[in-house]
Parts: sequence; C-alpha cells; structure tokens
Amino acid sequence: MTDTSSQLKKKQAVVSDLTIHRAIKLRSLKGDRSFGRKIKVSPHKILPLFKSTSHDVYQFVFPDSEFCTPFCCDFAHSAHEGHLVAIGDEEGRLSLLRTDKDNHIHHSQYHHSFYCHRHGISDVKWSQDDTMLLTASHDRLVRLWDTETRSSLADFVGHDDVVKSVNWHPYNEHLLVTGSKDGSFRIWDTRFNQKPAMDSVEDGPSAPVYNCITAISNAHDYGQNTKTTRTSHVEPNIIRSVTCALFVNREETKVISSGSADGSIKLWDIRTCRSAQALESTVFESEGGRRYGVTDLKMDRSGTRLLSACKDNSIYMHYLVDLTKPATRLTDPEFKLGGFDIRISISADDHFVMAGSDDKDIFVWELDAPKRQPFRYEGHTRKVTGVSWSKFTTHQFASCSEDFTARIWNFGYSD
Repeated sequence: MTDTSSQLKKKQAVVSDLTIHRAIKLRSLKGDRSFGRKIKVSPHKILPLFKSTSHDVYQFVFPDSEFCTPFCCDFAHSAHEGHLVAIGDEEGRLSLLRTDKDNHIHHSQYHHSFYCHRHGISDVKWSQDDTMLLTASHDRLVRLWDTETRSSLADFVGHDDVVKSVNWHPYNEHLLVTGSKDGSFRIWDTRFNQKPAMDSVEDGPSAPVYNCITAISNAHDYGQNTKTTRTSHVEPNIIRSVTCALFVNREETKVISSGSADGSIKLWDIRTCRSAQALESTVFESEGGRRYGVTDLKMDRSGTRLLSACKDNSIYMHYLVDLTKPATRLTDPEFKLGGFDIRISISADDHFVMAGSDDKDIFVWELDAPKRQPFRYEGHTRKVTGVSWSKFTTHQFASCSEDFTARIWNFGYSD
C-alpha cells in the first residue's frame, strides 16, 4: 500500500508540473487570459524549467585555435521573433547567433561572426529597430554597425581609456551615452559634431567620425558631489571608472551613472549652457567607511525601478522617484561579484533580475519577492560575466563565461 501511495503522489506531482508548464505555454501564445479566464502562474515556478544542453553551448576560439573569452551579450528586440543574440569577445569579434537554432553544423549558416575592433569588446547594444548595433571596446572606441551588411556606419572617438558601457536613448535613435575607465561619461548625437572619416578596422571604406556633445569628467571621483569621511586615505592612483551610464526614460537631459571607486549612483542634469549637476546620489558604504563599487545598472520597462549590481555581493532595487531612499537588497551567501565585468539583466516581463557571478553560476531573483532565495543555474565551469534575457519573451536567456563558452538557456519541460 505504501508503494502504491508513493507512486500516486509522484504521478500527481508530474501532472501538476505539466499543468503549470502548459499554462505558461498557453499564456505565451494567448496572453494572460484564455477562454475568458485569468491564467495565474507563480513566477518562481517558471525558473526551474530553463535548461541549457550541450546543443546550446558555443565555444569561442582565437584564429590560432587558442580558447577565447566571450565578454558580453545582448538580445535583439524583435528580429527573428527575438531569437537573435549578439556576443562580443576578447578578440574584438561580434557573433550573431540565431537562438532558435542549435549549434549543429547544419545550422552554421544561421550564425555569423565578424571583426569590429582591434581589442576586446566590453559592451554591445541593439538599436530599438534591430537594424544597428553599438559596440564598445578596450581600444577606447565605440562603433556603430549595420546588422544586415555587418559594415561600420560610424566611429565615436574621444575616451582616453577602456569604454565600459554604451547605451542608446530609449526613444531617440540619434543619442547615446558611454561610460569609461577614464572617469568620464559622454553624450553623443549623430546629428552633430561629425568629423572627417577615419579608417575602419578592416582598412576598407571609411566611416563617419563623431565627437561627443557633452563630456562629464571625474564623474565619480571620491568626494565629488558626495560626502565622505575617508577622502584623506584614498590613493591618487585609484582608478575611478564610470562603470555604466543610462538615459532616464524619455529624458534627454538626465543621465544616471555608477562608479567603481566612490561606490555611488548619481542622477545628473546635463542641460546645455550650464554645468552638469548631480541632482541625487546614493552611496554604498560599509560600517567601517569602505565604499563598494557598482558594476552595472539596468532599468525596468516601466522606467520606475533601477537595478544595480554592487561589489558588496548584492543587487539593489531603487525607485527613481527618489534615488536617495534606501534600496531593496537582493543577495545570497553564495553570490559573489568578483569583478567589474559582471553584468545583470531584467526579464521582459520585469519579474526577474539575473546576474553573472564569480563562482560560475547564474543567479536569478524574483523582484516581487526579494527575500526569497535566488534560483541558481549551473553549467558554466568558470566566472560568468555577461548575461542577457530575451527582450521578446521570458522563455530564453544567454550567458557568457570565462570558460570560453556562451550558453543559450531555453524554457522547456522534461520529466
């Protein structure tokens, strides 16, 4: 009788999981209502259903067959129904992978790579219409690419060190903002400040060259526009990088930036004909006065919540109505942010935030249940740096690792 009862419970559990799976699939096809009834699926039930098989792993190598590290990734918005991801690596190449196809040799025509820079790519971002890509690099350049012809459209020149981040304005395709290890963030406008063309990376046809329209230097110097009790102990050779810079929603004169040394996030007013001002700031500081740098920033689709990855091994959720208010902390004893190259990503439905980590796993938290233990995805064998959730669906995401691979993770059920 005991065995029969146990088998019955197992069958009931499988049926329950299948019901959840079918409901999620139905929601993805029909929206959140089907046959007049509201479909409710607990978000944390979705997370265990993502898998990355050996067919979803892509190995990166140099031309001499030595292993190469993919650094960053970003999904297209709607091209190929969102099944297209761009991955930048340390060789300066950009790979475009069709994520509805696996790594089988018969699908090789769906995956393409081309050279963009002479040094590693540190960030990549798709335009809203998926016709263009921006790449930032260790060679201090930002480049604009035509995704169809894979040709260079423009170069953005002026940073004095590695460009850490590049982001489009969400509604104005002419505007972009960059953050750099040189301590500045810069605003660029493709309608202004065009210079004579320079040679492309392939020494082929030249592309237009742009100077920035606004440059904010020393944006995150220790003690700059924020109070500190330990400025006298800061060594002069500390690198004060701007790790990320974003436009605020529809605003063209407000930017949010994060720093590596001062441990702060700042909201800037960058209106022309006046000096840039930090309107609000928040500082991540321990009881002993140590400041923790911020590695990445992401904003949710509503433009109300800002997520930051902090070197105190935490993700923080801020509300943009008042950046100075205490943020909600998401963390875990096993979660480690070991470097400023680790990124975060928010799911298309704004339910989850994902982060790479120094311990080879991917961590995902439910934003509406921040105290709940994060779900961990195992598969990589070394530090995970770049992560990107699909912008088209919650059913797919990608990750990059120092194990020289990129992985595609797909939603699916298996018993």
